[in-house]
Amino acid sequence: MTINAALRLMAGSVILISLWLGYSFTPYWYYLTGFVGLNLLQSGFTRWCPAVSIFSKLGLKPEPSSTKGMSVNQGVHIIAGLLILGTVSSVVLLEMPQQILIATAIIGASLAQSAFSGWCLAFTFARLLGFKHLPTRS
Repeated sequence: MTINAALRLMAGSVILISLWLGYSFTPYWYYLTGFVGLNLLQSGFTRWCPAVSIFSKLGLKPEPSSTKGMSVNQGVHIIAGLLILGTVSSVVLLEMPQQILIATAIIGASLAQSAFSGWCLAFTFARLLGFKHLPTRS
């Protein structure tokens, strides 16, 4: 498993768990969901998040990077981060119905499963938006 795959697995899992906790116990857990979205968004631009250091120390390998443009993984982080922040802020700040968070749960599940399958719908959107698919190392 690569660092990006582990990052998507962790992000998706935390999203799903925090949504469940927010629905079951207190909506304050949605702030954790929003934090994950914010972290995904910033990692899309910086190629770094706090979990990357941990995953590196655990021996996970980074995917090849390119100085020419942004990668599909960065695109996925940006797309997911924006969608998560949009849905969570709609519920928390604008007091819209919690049913909107179903979209966030789908994003979380998609991120988590993509760690194993290597594909989610956001990969397709990222490619269509011009993010670059980087070849894997041999």
